[in-house]
This record gives sequence, C-alpha cells and structure tokens, in this order.
Amino acid sequence: MLKEFMQKPIRLRDFVRVKDLYFSVIGYKNHEKVKCFLRYAPGDGDRIKDGKKFKKLSNEEVKGFKEFYDGKIFRIPIEKIDEVFKPEEKLREVMDDELKKVFSFFEKTVPEDKMGVTGSRLIGLRGKDSDIDFIVYGKYWFLAREKIRKGIELGKISEPDEETWNFIYKKRKVPLPYDIFVLHEKRKNHRAFIGSTYFDLLYVRDYDELSRDIPEDPGTKIGFREVLAEVLDSSFAFDYPSYYLLKSSDIKAVLSFTHSYAGQAFSGEKIYARGVVEIIDGEKYLVVGTSRETQEEFIVSVDLLEKFNLYDEFLKWLRERHP
Repeated sequence: MLKEFMQKPIRLRDFVRVKDLYFSVIGYKNHEKVKCFLRYAPGDGDRIKDGKKFKKLSNEEVKGFKEFYDGKIFRIPIEKIDEVFKPEEKLREVMDDELKKVFSFFEKTVPEDKMGVTGSRLIGLRGKDSDIDFIVYGKYWFLAREKIRKGIELGKISEPDEETWNFIYKKRKVPLPYDIFVLHEKRKNHRAFIGSTYFDLLYVRDYDELSRDIPEDPGTKIGFREVLAEVLDSSFAFDYPSYYLLKSSDIKAVLSFTHSYAGQAFSGEKIYARGVVEIIDGEKYLVVGTSRETQEEFIVSVDLLEKFNLYDEFLKWLRERHP
C-alpha cells in the first residue's frame, strides 16, 4: 500500500483512514507525513458503516485524540495509513440520484477523471443532511465555475436562497456582518441548487500542479495586523491556501487557510485584511485562518463594498469590533 501512495500523491480533499478513524487531507505537501484533520470516529452518532456507529467530531472533540495531533492539525506518517479515499476514483462508486444531477450538469464541460466528490459521501458515512462537496480539478474548475454563472443567469440552476445563506453563514462562523459575507459569496459562483439539490464546487490542484510554490507550513509569528493594499495577482485566490499577491506593501501576500475567504478579491482590487503576520522563507505574509474558526480574521474587497455602498458599514463594524 505504501508503494501505491507514493506513485499517486495524496492531495487536498482526499480522505485517509487509520484503523477506524477518518481524516480529511488539508494540504498538498504530504511526502512523509500527511497533513489532515480528524472528521469521523466511532461513537454515538447518526452515521453508520459496516454496522458501526460513527460521529462527526467538533473542533473541540478532536483534541481528545492525541496520536498524530500537534495541537492544530494531525500529521500522520504515510506508513500508518490503512486506506486512502480519492474523490475522482470513488465518484462512480458513490453515485446516487442527487450526485448524478451535479455530475450530469458538468459532464459536457469537464472530463470525468477531473471530477470527484469528497466529504462524508466519499467515505460511506453520508448523513441525511449531508451536502454535496463536488470537486473539479485544475483548470477545469474555472470552466465549471463559469458554467454555474451562466446556468444561474439563464435560470437553469439557482443560487442559494436566504435560508441557505443563513445556514452557511452560521456554519462558517465568519466574523463579518451577514450582508458583507453574502455579497462576497454570491460573486464567487461556487454554490448552487440544481432543482432541490444543493452543492458546493471545490477547487483542487491537478497532479501536474502539486509543486506550486505557495507557502503551506507555518512561519514565525509576529502578531496581529490589518493591511489595506491592492491585489497585484489573484490567479491562485481559489487555491489552498488562497494566495493574494500584494502591490506596494511590505507584506508579500495574504494567505487564507479558510475556505470562507477563497476567491474573496481579484486582481486590481483593494483589500482590507486582518490576520497574523508570519515570516516564511524570509518574506512577510499576512495569514488569515490561523485556526479553523476565523474569529477576528477576515478579508474583504474594498472595491466590492464601495460598489454596493457597504464600505461605510464595514468601517463602522470594524471600529466597534476593534476600537
């Protein structure tokens, strides 16, 4: 099994199993140890597999599992892994009527081997309210995103309704005001309904892109800071971590380790961001998402807020939050 792992690298949004614990992979640099987060463990939960009950764990509950845990994430030696679940390989195997709708929507735009599904469906632990976490790999993701945009415009599919946006907002625990959060999300075109079936469109690098030079490991922390700067390049804004190269700043780039701020701003826009400054390979980065819940860290597009007359509201919120 170890030989198989090395031939086909483990990447973001794969799942791995160690005994009866299921982990989601949260990075690309997994040569000797796999960076991941514990998602499901045996317990009094509503997920059943092979006659055994499993529970989806909260961020607090995972702290009770000490093996491989470094205080923030799990780093599992490859030789300790019992099984790897790859979204693109399992797609057909786990296909149901709901997933078929999403697959069919994209199949004329995206090659089948560039699509996959992750989350509980991938590992056979789907709950009754489980979302469809649909993956498209590499350059095809941008074609899929454009298809969603056009589909909403033509009325073939629909964007999330108010109830769904409220649910997402509460689930993500974003510190920003609700209307500012939703304004940014709507233009990303990575969430939609096909009929009554809701899905997220998730980006993952293709195999030939795995060596992309974006910092992934923590650096030396300096402290919290707010940055107001223009985005020079947002080519990797939907990557992990999201990467926003800055213009005319002592901070080289903003890195976001939370999906909430993927695609939050685009090239030429001015951003206002709050996070932790870290020195990585001699360069300063502003890191947003230093914990799984973003707490007081955020990224907003100033241009977008000004366009919809929400910048003053944002500044008022900011002054109240951080006087």
